[in-house]
Amino acid sequence: MKNILIYGVGTFKNRGVEAIVNSTINQIPNNYDLQIASFDLEYNKKYYADRIRYIEHNRKNHLTEEEKKLEKEYLNMPFDYNKFEQLYQKDVVKAMDGADICISVGGDSYCYQPCNWLYALDKKSHDLNKKTVLWGASLFEKIDDINLISNLKNFDVLVIRESLTLDAVKDYVDPNKIIFAKDPAFALKTKKISMNPWYKNRKYIVLNVSPLTIKNDEQFRTIINFIKYILRATKYSICLLPHVTTEDCNDMDILTRLKEKFKQEKRVFLEEDKYDCTELKYIISKSCMVIAARTHASIAAYSSCIPTLVIGYSVKAKGIAKDLFGDYGNYVIDSKDLTIEKLIEKYNFIMENSELIIESLKKQMPTIINESSHIFDKVVSKLQEQEKRKICDKAKCIGCGLCSNVCPVDAIEMKEDKEGYIYPTINLNKCINCNQCRKKCPINKPRVENKYTSRVYALKSKNKKEVLESTSGGAFSLLAKKIISEKGVVYGVEMQENRAFHTRISKIKDLSRIRGSKYIQSSLLETFDMIKNDLEHGKKVLFSGTPCQIGAIKSLIGANEKNLITVSVVCHGVMNKKIYNKYLDELTKKGGPIKNWKFRTKEHNNWHTSSVSYEQDNKVVVEQFTDNTLMYLYLKNILERESCYDCKFKGKNNHADIIIGDYWGIEISHPEFFDNQGVSQVIINSQAGMELFEKINTPNVCDVIQCEYSDVEKYNYLCLKSIDRPLLRNISLIDFDSKTFEEISKSLKEKEFENELNHLQTESENLKEEVDRLSKELNTIYNSKRWKTMDKFLNAINRITGRMKDESDVI
Repeated sequence: MKNILIYGVGTFKNRGVEAIVNSTINQIPNNYDLQIASFDLEYNKKYYADRIRYIEHNRKNHLTEEEKKLEKEYLNMPFDYNKFEQLYQKDVVKAMDGADICISVGGDSYCYQPCNWLYALDKKSHDLNKKTVLWGASLFEKIDDINLISNLKNFDVLVIRESLTLDAVKDYVDPNKIIFAKDPAFALKTKKISMNPWYKNRKYIVLNVSPLTIKNDEQFRTIINFIKYILRATKYSICLLPHVTTEDCNDMDILTRLKEKFKQEKRVFLEEDKYDCTELKYIISKSCMVIAARTHASIAAYSSCIPTLVIGYSVKAKGIAKDLFGDYGNYVIDSKDLTIEKLIEKYNFIMENSELIIESLKKQMPTIINESSHIFDKVVSKLQEQEKRKICDKAKCIGCGLCSNVCPVDAIEMKEDKEGYIYPTINLNKCINCNQCRKKCPINKPRVENKYTSRVYALKSKNKKEVLESTSGGAFSLLAKKIISEKGVVYGVEMQENRAFHTRISKIKDLSRIRGSKYIQSSLLETFDMIKNDLEHGKKVLFSGTPCQIGAIKSLIGANEKNLITVSVVCHGVMNKKIYNKYLDELTKKGGPIKNWKFRTKEHNNWHTSSVSYEQDNKVVVEQFTDNTLMYLYLKNILERESCYDCKFKGKNNHADIIIGDYWGIEISHPEFFDNQGVSQVIINSQAGMELFEKINTPNVCDVIQCEYSDVEKYNYLCLKSIDRPLLRNISLIDFDSKTFEEISKSLKEKEFENELNHLQTESENLKEEVDRLSKELNTIYNSKRWKTMDKFLNAINRITGRMKDESDVI
């Protein structure tokens, strides 16, 4: 990991940005190659050129004619990440592709409006499989922006610089990804300069204000009155110090106006805009007190052990002060609450307690400066540890437990995460680095498309009792009975005590235990060794499960085992037992214990309308999926395992011998075969699958018709693609710790309504823009010389033809 891209860098005219970059590159060893993507290439490349190669962040000034046409299209539509990348970030994406570690220094940027451009780059880095790091971040005290939460999941490491953000983030981000460390600029070096003669023999206060904190005349007058108070009540002089001098938010705009109000006052001095961040820190370090709006002006003061009052406008000021002093109340004044009374009150507190503050800072700073000087080392260690603990990407892990099964020293344990899904945890003290877990992991296996020409059938068993107990048309029961009749065994999912697990069936009478759909992820942990043992003893084995579970079994046994037949269900995704049990607990509190839960029922001989059933208070309750909150949220893709949203075992990557599921659309493609008790869709996916299917395809056992694969594509897309991942998935399972299913369901419906309303508003605005555009075009046409000439010509023709008509009427 020797190539590093640092992106999200603004201009060094913002000395806070420069301070972050300066203190960051100083802790990265010289054997790393550094590139920085900068929004102010011409200005920034004057700095640190011996260490950094600069590239331009925004290509807007260098677009080709073709790209300019695309830009017009892009600007008239909602934010499009791909077009944004194509237009403005080509050079950055190219640099990302060649980097090992991509560091986003956009920690500050998140404090403001949503940073779509930054989200786009964070996601791109993640998609390119780069080690992606969020550096020195402050966000919000409470996070409810689903897009932000989604974006945070793109990072391998998040360096959080203050505890208020840490508390907000840790509910949504794996704690193993988080490093809590002070801003790297605490370690910024101080460069001694020859100061203006004004400073000689003066005790001065540094005053830094900005357009972000002084937004109106009232706030401006507050600062004027405060300066008057200092001049009147103390012997201090005041240094008006700029820290950001960008065109769009220039501290000098406010400071120059202030100096103009005190142009005759020698105790008020406006510093020039000519110093870099290390030189400004020197001026700050010689002051008696700092009153600062800019975060990194305050960090320069804190690290120099100078008593400091911050005029804050975001969580970062509060969080940094809280971590230094235990509370921010006396050390930060919110710019929205800026009054002369509060400003004087907090100033007096700082001054009265200045000795204690200095003593506290002197005790803390050696440790803080040392730690903030070595954040990069912690990041590298964290990334290396993640690699050691990583079997596959967590977002792709299917939770099969095969890694735990094949570990020769029992170093891997399957544990639940916050959401209730199981993932492997490696005990590095036991691990012998044999890599068996990674070699056997079905996610790490290369995807090999099934070359067999699949054939599709619709099937209805003639055993009506079995059809009624089955989810669809009874295909699985027929296949299972045939295997058992040949002295084989069947593995399928059983439910006991609200837990789903794979079990072994060797008698036909026990098949009822594994019939029907279960939408909970089943455990395979007890099954792997039994399957291996059965195959080693020459038994035929039929294994039924989800496509990913088939992948795990094939990885364990090998693809060429003749006695193993695999049957995959058409899978929508899986929820976990924590979710299921919570739902049952809520039902129980309302009306008593729940018995005989069925995820899919045909209680009213109605296969086509999916319903659940259960017994409560000696009554059978039947609810359609749309009326049942558990199944409603499941079908809205809110409850599923993360890997289900990007399943690696769909379509031609599903290597099951037979794929079975509901034959949705049969009433359209083959209405004569429709049966409301259930019809199975059977996809034959291998020669072994065809041989077993032919054994059950007899007139006395079932009704079968051959169909077209296009029907599968048209009516059952889940055979081919994963479910979509809604943004609300980012907070849904976390919310279940504090909210009920009904509350989550209501929130989702409100969100859907809001999204639909926003969509209609966007369409309405787009339509209005189109009408306005057409109207302008018509006006342009009407006002053109060509139109006026044509109009005169047509009027002349009309007059002539009208006169001729009048004359013919007379005749």
